[in-house]
Amino acid sequence: MHTMAKSRSMMTCHIIRMMALGLLLLATMDLTTAHNKYPGIPAYNILASDHIPFTQVQPTNVSQQCLDAFAQLIVDPTKTIYVADAMGKPAAGALVGNVAWIGHYDECKSLKYKYCIVQMHVDGTSVVPKLAVDVSWGVCAPQECSPEDVKNGISLLAKYANISQYITPNTKAMAVCSQDQTYDAGFIGMVAFCSVILLVILQSSLIETALRIKLPKLTSPLLQLQAESFFETRRGGDKEEEDDVPLIGSEGNLAGQNVVVQEPTQQNMVTRLLQSFSLTSNTAKLLDSKQSDRSIGCLNGLRVISMFWVILGHTLVFANMTQNLENPYSLFNYAKRFGFQAVLNATFSVDTFFFLSGLLVGFLTFMRMAKTDGKIPWFWFYFHRFWRLTPVYMFTILFFMYLVPYMGKGPFWLLDTKTACAKYWWTNLLYINNFYPKNFGDECIGWTWYLANDMQFFIISPIFLMSFFMLPIVGVILVIVTILASFIVTGTLVGYYDLPVFFNMEYLEPKYIHDHPHPPPMDFQSMIYGKPYCRISPYLVGIALGYIMYKIGNRKVKMNPIIAFLGWLITAAIAISVLYGNYPSLHGNYLPSLTANVIYASVSRFAWSIALAWIVFACKYGYGGWINNILSWSGWVVLSRLTYTAYLVHPIVLLVFYFNFATAVDFSIVVFSVYFVGCLGISYGLAAVFSIAIEYPCANIEKFLMPKDVLSKRTIDASSSSRETIQ
Repeated sequence: MHTMAKSRSMMTCHIIRMMALGLLLLATMDLTTAHNKYPGIPAYNILASDHIPFTQVQPTNVSQQCLDAFAQLIVDPTKTIYVADAMGKPAAGALVGNVAWIGHYDECKSLKYKYCIVQMHVDGTSVVPKLAVDVSWGVCAPQECSPEDVKNGISLLAKYANISQYITPNTKAMAVCSQDQTYDAGFIGMVAFCSVILLVILQSSLIETALRIKLPKLTSPLLQLQAESFFETRRGGDKEEEDDVPLIGSEGNLAGQNVVVQEPTQQNMVTRLLQSFSLTSNTAKLLDSKQSDRSIGCLNGLRVISMFWVILGHTLVFANMTQNLENPYSLFNYAKRFGFQAVLNATFSVDTFFFLSGLLVGFLTFMRMAKTDGKIPWFWFYFHRFWRLTPVYMFTILFFMYLVPYMGKGPFWLLDTKTACAKYWWTNLLYINNFYPKNFGDECIGWTWYLANDMQFFIISPIFLMSFFMLPIVGVILVIVTILASFIVTGTLVGYYDLPVFFNMEYLEPKYIHDHPHPPPMDFQSMIYGKPYCRISPYLVGIALGYIMYKIGNRKVKMNPIIAFLGWLITAAIAISVLYGNYPSLHGNYLPSLTANVIYASVSRFAWSIALAWIVFACKYGYGGWINNILSWSGWVVLSRLTYTAYLVHPIVLLVFYFNFATAVDFSIVVFSVYFVGCLGISYGLAAVFSIAIEYPCANIEKFLMPKDVLSKRTIDASSSSRETIQ
């Protein structure tokens, strides 16, 4: 017992000696004397000579200029103290997860030195159980040292301190060093592009404002011509139509409206483009919260609450991703609470959007097919989806690549926003970024894997739509077979690769990490979470419900109250089982069995979509009660229109927020809640800017791109389908 305690004490002292004092503090104490005693001998030779043979620490992989700069430093005790003070040191709680040894970024930069974050692996399990973690160490290095020098220097330092058996650089990560930001061509180009958009918006808005206040005459003939044609176009009535994109559409005043399709007046292209950017018209469209009695109002609440849920989950994920939590084990203890399971399982919010996407595509397309005897202009069917999603999507990538790098600084503001997007942006444009690159973490703005899945579902949706419309039994069989195939594929992958689908503390144990060299969550995300063949079941359930609603038409559905009550009871049981099914294992000190993993991964998302189907069905047909009152609240309408852009921009808000921290963060429910509410508000504010400046203008431009007959049919069908929605 005494020997074990002594070993622990010695190992801990070694780690603190290297991390806290390192070579620099040693230099302050006795290296200056040694340098004077042995003039002309390089400093790193002196360091090695008093501890272990120099031949074992030859710095062959550290550049000479870096070593020379370091030798210059250690003979200046005053500066050495400041540099040592700026470097990261082990903080209290290292054995319970406080591995963000950040140091002082501003102090290091004030010394004209280079601040670097080095990932090191500390493995002291032979002495201290469970001490096997990746440490983020803030290093204040001379400007002459490259990131590779800094990383390789850790090995030299570990050998010198005779603890290389405990500490090694993380071979999967490079040292990342701060660099002074310079305005590159990408930044200048994006600023110019945004300025042009702003000028166009201002010009269009000034024209409309002039018309509204009835100015007697515009001085510019060109402006007067544009204003007149603008006025003529707006006069025809600009009712927003229903959209089959769940992140875009809203159930506002569009449902039940008799849209007037007017033959557009002859205008030049400049005028037609200009009027699409009107700030006043687009803002009015965004803020219109009127709802028709015939609309499926509960969809607004489902959209917004699901988007809030997505942001809530990402607020937690991004906080942990920065590795600057000083009490991550406290977070894991919070994760064991019953109420916290809804946060951990926020991934089901995405399945809500898959379900809504299938529902809207199915219901609206069936209604249009009924009006046209099954004839759909398939080119415009696909073009509409691509056009509505892509422009603001691509703008977000450019914004992330070229503007976000200039929005912060600090020890964690070392993220690379350009490499992945410069290499893989085209996979986002083609909506294949969930397949390539293969690693989930290598994607350009990786959170858009959902858009790739949704687009792929949309591409194959006509197979199911035509089957349901022509031969319903074939459609039912296709849906059932596809869902069963998804179950089999998902279960096989989880079972074969032994992938965990539940969160459990056991996954953080050294033995599990040793037996599973790749991080289990990343394997699950890359192989299961982002793949369409594992996520398609909610989409197909949505299409099936859309067909049922189409067939019911405008008939009133009568249901026995007992049946309705049982429906809600079963729905609640399904939802609670999905969200809280892992709760017992978090307190039983055991990992879920392989069988449990397979069943849950295969069936849980389908079960969730079944619960959603009942909620929509019951709320629409008058059996939703107070739940329908909440979900159909008119206040959701405006936020519902911002769902898509909020989805795109909220991770950027979280990244900018968390990566601007200069110190480690203490996690608590109160702090986490404040972070969530703040980032939620900022995300929706930025989403409104993106919608008004990019999304809405592009949606307006689409009306000029489509042929008149296609546009007329789309508008009439959208209005008719809404009118025929069940009372």
